[in-house]
Order: sequence, then C-alpha cells, then structure tokens
Amino acid sequence: MESLPDFAGPLALLVLALVDSTSIGTLVIPVILLVVGQGGALRIAGRTLLYLLVIGVFYLVLGIALLAGLLPLIESFGHLLSSPVVMLVLAVIGVGLVLYSFRIDPKAIAKRGGDPEASARKWTARARRASGRPSLLVGLALLAGVIEAASMIPYLAAMGIIADMGIGLGRGALVLVGYCAVMILPGALLAGIRAALGARADAFLDRAHDWAVKNATSAFSWAVGIVGALIALNTIGPALELLTGGSVSSS
Repeated sequence: MESLPDFAGPLALLVLALVDSTSIGTLVIPVILLVVGQGGALRIAGRTLLYLLVIGVFYLVLGIALLAGLLPLIESFGHLLSSPVVMLVLAVIGVGLVLYSFRIDPKAIAKRGGDPEASARKWTARARRASGRPSLLVGLALLAGVIEAASMIPYLAAMGIIADMGIGLGRGALVLVGYCAVMILPGALLAGIRAALGARADAFLDRAHDWAVKNATSAFSWAVGIVGALIALNTIGPALELLTGGSVSSS
C-alpha cells in the first residue's frame, strides 16, 4: 500500500482522535461521572480527571505496544503490502467495513428490534457505582479501555497510519501522546466547566450526557465506514487490475 501524503497522515490522525474522543469510554462515562458525582465541584472534576488520565495512559501504553509490534513487521514484510493479492484482500476488508458500518448504525439496530443505547446505559450504572471511590474509578477506566479496545477500529487504523509514516517508535510514541491527549480533551474540558461553574453547569452537563449517549454509537458507525472507505479507495485499483487480468489499467 502506498504511503499517505505528508499532510494526510496527521490530518487523518486528528480526525480519528476526535472520533475516538466521542466513545463511551472517553466521553459518555466522564460526563456521567460529572453528572452523578457526589461532593464539591472540584472533587467531582478531580475524580473525573483521574478517570480520564488512567484511560488515556492505558491507550498510550496499548498504542506503543502495537507500534512496537507493527514496525518490525512492516520493515520485514512491508513490500508484500503492495502485492496485488494483499491489495485485493484489503479492498474486500474495506468494503466489508463500509457494509458493517450500516449494520451498526443506531437506526439499523432499532429496526432490528435492538436498543442502540443499551451499552451506554450499562456503563451509566457502572459509573454511578464507581463515582464516589477513586480506586473504583481506576478499575472502571481500565475495564472500559480493555472492553472498548477490541472494537476501536478508528484507534487501530490510527496505529496503522503512524506505523506507515515511517517515523520510528520514539517519534511514533510522541505522536501517540498527542493522539491520546485529543481523545480525552473533550472530557477534560467538561471537567473544567464543572470545576469552574459548579451546580450552575448541571443543565449543560445533562444535555451533554444526553447527546453523548445518543451519538456514541452513531459516531462509531460513521468512523467504521470512513476507515473502510479509505482502505477500499487506496486498494481498489490494484485489486481490480488483479481481478480483470490488467484490462482495467490497460484501458
């Protein structure tokens, strides 16, 4: 697969980080903690920031581990990524992700009789139980990170982009620090609003909670579709050339 243009990599990383910042772990749970937390505004904000710090460090460590595994593989087998067969497989994966994004769209889930907000409500109950104890908040952050990491296609795509940028593990880790900072930034800003305004922020945070719960699944489905489309567009040419025996390129 051809490397991304110099400007495309950082731009794609920023977009993916912003999408990841709207996930249940990085936005829905922090807003819940800010809404249901007990005690003064500074204590509530501080505990929410503790949660965000733990989940941010979790994703940073996970990303560094993924990069440490990806970079040697790309160095040894990167030339195989440009082979027509691999391009065809990647194109199929990209199309599959686009189709999957329609299946996990909240409207599609509702039409099948499902509840697109069920997961968010489960996390609401967990956050309520953990909101008063820092030790439970640390456990909640790690649990959210472990459960969401397996399905965070935008995050995994970001690791692939960083590895493809050819900047090595050291600079890649620095990029990851920025990526994870963007992931937790919206939640941290909301914590700052709680600390600054106290009870006067209740109405705003209630609206932010409702928006986050309603849009978390939708944002994820869009992200999956975008990642799939990018993969497909970047590989469809060689894939079609392989399937048509070169007639596409020759014409």
